Amino acid sequence: MLKPLLRTGYRFFGDFIHRRRSQLQGFARQLKVARLPYSVEEYFAGMIFASLLVLLLGGATAAFALTVFYGYPVPVAIGLGAVIGVSLAGLTAFLFLWYPSYVANERRSDIEGRLAYAVTHMSTLAGTGIPPVAIFKALVNFKEYGEISKECAYIVRDVEVFGKDLYTAISDAARASPSRQWADVLWGVVSTLRSGGDLRAFLSEKARQLVELQEREERKAMENLGVLTEVFMVGFVLAPIIGVLMIVFMGLFGGSIFGLPPRLLLLFIVYFGVPILGLVFLAVANSSRPKEVL
Repeated sequence: MLKPLLRTGYRFFGDFIHRRRSQLQGFARQLKVARLPYSVEEYFAGMIFASLLVLLLGGATAAFALTVFYGYPVPVAIGLGAVIGVSLAGLTAFLFLWYPSYVANERRSDIEGRLAYAVTHMSTLAGTGIPPVAIFKALVNFKEYGEISKECAYIVRDVEVFGKDLYTAISDAARASPSRQWADVLWGVVSTLRSGGDLRAFLSEKARQLVELQEREERKAMENLGVLTEVFMVGFVLAPIIGVLMIVFMGLFGGSIFGLPPRLLLLFIVYFGVPILGLVFLAVANSSRPKEVL
């Protein structure tokens, strides 16, 4: 679904983005870490196109609804529709900018939740004396390792298809990894292989450290979820209810808030404020949950 949108945007804004590619190198790395199959030019052109589309459609729809269903005067409805359209366009641009980091964080959580098991498996394979590239190739076939299997697939592809030496392929994967823990394992593998050290001993020790780290993080995550539950009850349940009641009472007595009618503020809270706060809470809770394990 996203690909056709990006391609359409690239037809309109590709040249504009190309002239500014040097300013987007940091974001290009984010796309690489997220393993999103889009160029930075294609992605930014699609973001501009989608934002403009939402601006026009959202503003026009809001103005029409305010005029037809809520009886606002046409000039007021157009002005409010423009504000709503700009807000929605800004939200669309923000979501495009946020999406690669979200995907990278999801990949990081998946990798780190399975890493102790994968490194233990790598240690066992290293003990059999098979070549290092065969260790990564074996992990590719274990889909239970999730994103780790995909990372290993990139290493094997670079070696067998692109002709890179194993050290370079592992180093490239470490640089593009969203997980510092996985990157440390890869850099340690490179260092051990270059120095002629015992790969099995290194991986065994690393697996032990990762198991201990995972246990500490799971305890911390459960404590954080308890705090978030209390914040949700106060900030996302009680606060909106009290705010709505106050606005309703002000509307009954003919008051206004910042010069705006209480009815409009009530509509904004119900249709935009509460859903956005709920999404924010879900995003924070999701990022704080214990990492997924096998």
